[in-house]
Amino acid sequence: MNKITPILILIFASLIPLLFTATIPYALPTRLHLDARKSTEHSWDWEVKLYTITLREGSQYTIDVDISDFWGMDVSLRIGESPYMIKGFSVDSGGYTGATMHFTASKTGDYYIQVKSNSGSGFYDIIVESGTTDPATGPTDDFFDVSYLLVLILPSIFILAVGLIILKKRPLLRKKRQFISVYQKVENEKKDVSVKKEELMICSYCGSEINKNLKNCPQCNTSL
Repeated sequence: MNKITPILILIFASLIPLLFTATIPYALPTRLHLDARKSTEHSWDWEVKLYTITLREGSQYTIDVDISDFWGMDVSLRIGESPYMIKGFSVDSGGYTGATMHFTASKTGDYYIQVKSNSGSGFYDIIVESGTTDPATGPTDDFFDVSYLLVLILPSIFILAVGLIILKKRPLLRKKRQFISVYQKVENEKKDVSVKKEELMICSYCGSEINKNLKNCPQCNTSL
């Protein structure tokens, strides 16, 4: 039971960061509304912005990120069914005036849109419109990316690995403490013996070892 308890505590501790990293992405996205333009969104170089919108199964949509030539930003678009962006569809504009994607929803519910600045920083507008209203800026490709999944579980793996190393070394540390305890006990006994020897003397008459504080030898009763 004593061996099981630390392992259970370790597993629980490693799950705590996973709880946060798994739930935070659902709180980060900005809500978009269909056919409503969201203006003056800002992105730094290589920054990733996340949005969410509710779409209807079987309907076609146009996702448009509009950027002024002034900013010179190259962006890419991704859309998926979860904020972790493990799989979905992407389009890379390859230009500096934004990105446009045509998308058909395979379910009714929330979808997550990722806008990534590949180079440059500045402001942009984003809108999701019903139907195919503008030409796409590139081919829509499938993607499968587990990079965020790795980031998601890395803190838990690190805590678990460090904890297992500590648990593995605990018996060695315990044996070391026991060895030190035994060593100290032996040293204390040696000190006690030496102290006792300092308190003894030899009777000059009968040769017995006696306490030096005695006035008479208990063996021969000779006055000391």
